[in-house]
Amino acid sequence: IKLSTAVLLFFMVLSIPAPAISSQVSGWLENVVVNQSISFEAKIDTGADFSSINAVIQRRYHRNGKEWIQFRIENKNGQVKVLEQPVVRYARIKRKQALPVHRPVVLLDICMGNVKRQVEVNLATRGNYKYKMLIGRNFLRGHFLVDSASKFGLKADCSESEPED
Repeated sequence: IKLSTAVLLFFMVLSIPAPAISSQVSGWLENVVVNQSISFEAKIDTGADFSSINAVIQRRYHRNGKEWIQFRIENKNGQVKVLEQPVVRYARIKRKQALPVHRPVVLLDICMGNVKRQVEVNLATRGNYKYKMLIGRNFLRGHFLVDSASKFGLKADCSESEPED
C-alpha cells in the first residue's frame, strides 16, 4: 500500500462520526441507593462481572415452587433493611488460594447518578471490607465511564424513574 493511500484511509477513518455516548462519569467510589430505601458507599469495580453486597442470610424457603431468601443488609450508618427475594441462581466465586464458594444471587434495584437498573447482585460476606457494596460491570455497562482518580461525583437521584432491564 502506498503512503498516500494509507494517509487517505487514515483521514477517512477519522471522518467517520463516533457513536453518541450517553454515559455518566463515575468515580471509583459512589453513593448508591438499593431498592429505593437504603444508601451505601459503593466501590466501583470494573474488574468484577457482577455486583455484590454484604448480607446476612436469615432464612431460605420455598414459595410457589421457587427458592426465596430472607437477608439483612446494613450500611455504614447502621441503617438496616431486611429483604426477601427469589434466588435467581447461584454464582461460583473463584478465590485466591482458597476453594470457590457458591453465593446466592438476587435481583435488586440499584440507583447511581440518575440511572436506576434492576441487576443481579450476589449476597456475600463483605464484613471485613471497608465498602459493603461493590458495583460490577453488569450495572455499569452502557451507562457509565469510570474515572479512577475521582470519587463521589454523582448524586443518586432516581426517585421518579422506573428500573431498566
